[in-house]
Amino acid sequence: MTGAGGWGLILAMAAITFALRASFIVLQDRIRVPALVRRGLAYVPAAVLGAIVAPAFVQLGGDADVVTQAPRWAAGLVGAAVAVRTQNMVAVLVAGMLTLWGVQALLG
Repeated sequence: MTGAGGWGLILAMAAITFALRASFIVLQDRIRVPALVRRGLAYVPAAVLGAIVAPAFVQLGGDADVVTQAPRWAAGLVGAAVAVRTQNMVAVLVAGMLTLWGVQALLG
């Protein structure tokens, strides 16, 4: 699909995406969300972050050796420790990335 058809499809998808996202803002006062749903939505950011980060620790491919996995596991463990201690997402990210880069530099 090229030319005008491709651009039309892209614009249609953009319009649908915009309408879906805007509906939560426009209809916010008209729709009552049950308390149980609101409590559940509080856990969405942590679940999404876990879903993004977890595959980095479990590599099912052929090159799952210590050199490729050790920096990831070290960064994850340090990040988890910092999260438990500080409960500060920026501190977790900084500590995890510094650990990842440091262990990668040590292992070459």
